[in-house]
Amino acid sequence: MSMSRRLKSSLKESAISVEEALNHLPVFSEENDQSLCCLYSLNAGGKRLRPFFVLQSCVAMGGSFKDAIPAACSVEMIHTYSLIHDDMPGMDNDDTRRGKPALHRVCGTEKAVFAGDRLLLEAFRTLIRSNLPGLQVKAMLRRLASAAGTSFLVGGQFMDMYHPASADRTWTERMIAGKTSAMIRVSMELGSMAAGVSDRELDIVSSIGDDTGWLFQLTDDILDVTGTTEEMGKAVSKDAGMGKWNPVSELGIDGAKELACRNSASISRRLDSLAGDWSVIKELVEYLPERRK
Repeated sequence: MSMSRRLKSSLKESAISVEEALNHLPVFSEENDQSLCCLYSLNAGGKRLRPFFVLQSCVAMGGSFKDAIPAACSVEMIHTYSLIHDDMPGMDNDDTRRGKPALHRVCGTEKAVFAGDRLLLEAFRTLIRSNLPGLQVKAMLRRLASAAGTSFLVGGQFMDMYHPASADRTWTERMIAGKTSAMIRVSMELGSMAAGVSDRELDIVSSIGDDTGWLFQLTDDILDVTGTTEEMGKAVSKDAGMGKWNPVSELGIDGAKELACRNSASISRRLDSLAGDWSVIKELVEYLPERRK
């Protein structure tokens, strides 16, 4: 299955919108080392998948792109900060990210730490400055802080760094729920909340977001075995032999691909149960098992 013209156009439109907004944030307009380090990583490219989920979820629920831009910028800044820190020598020790030298290889470890810290803080400041009603923004901030905090993103990163010698499926799925699923889930939540989603529908969006994050990680695990450094823009085949349960190791490549297809079809059906037009996000979900980067 190849990516449709509409999906390509939607991904491009979302990426351009959030990149323009990020580059016009006053906080990064100063030409000093700190701002330049942040912009190096923010402008390094990437799929902009999380901003896409924010923006398209808002539109699906009847909201506008404009209302969701601050939240889209916020999740991309948090995602970028997590990649900067993840690549550093004390963590995954990767020299390449998005096909370019990792930030710590360009600016040094100390400046990379500060850049990541700044992006995390600016993410919340950007969302706080949203023009949405105050109570709405407060609820969105609460969701974002939870997803980025110790119970999810930070906790998942910690688990990944300090995993037991033999981590079983339950442990690995909990780690994935924090490290990967939470930020995809909150992206769909924030977009839906910007459009004024009901509590009942938000619960469904949250569940679908978690499962979409798991699907994304599953396809990432498949690509870690079958992909190339050029396709992925980072080192591959690093996860094998690390003592953590992996669906590809248990099921084999064909079995893991079959599971990805089943999960994709299940998520697609559940999106049909939501109000609004979720067809663009459905296309992405259905494309994920076939992605090559």
